[in-house]
Amino acid sequence: MDSAITMPGEAETGAAQRGSTTISDRTVEHIAARALTEVEHIGGTAGRMLGVAVTGEHADRSAGVTARVSDGAAALDVRLSVAYPQSVAHATLDARTHLQRRVSEFTGLTVARVDITVTSLHAQDSYTKTVQ
Repeated sequence: MDSAITMPGEAETGAAQRGSTTISDRTVEHIAARALTEVEHIGGTAGRMLGVAVTGEHADRSAGVTARVSDGAAALDVRLSVAYPQSVAHATLDARTHLQRRVSEFTGLTVARVDITVTSLHAQDSYTKTVQ
């Protein structure tokens, strides 16, 4: 049987007296962006100009994440790309589920909402066609 040892003159402190931990929006953004790299068929955001995706592969860039933390809950706005020809619905469901689990696991926050914007489709394998 374990028992806590209290040194003479040492008073027990409650949670309110020990302080609190604050997790910033920016920290949650970094954790979520990193967690998205663990999801298959998800890539980074495509650069856009006048609402049109700029050419080039952006699968190696990180997804864009904006987070708002309030009252122990996080709301995430995510911009990412999906590998073609994968189902956008399935890929985003996988991303949403993974984000909720990993952000909660790392921060202890409840992920109340995940809004996802798919900015483009990217080639699943980077290859170039050559004329023979």
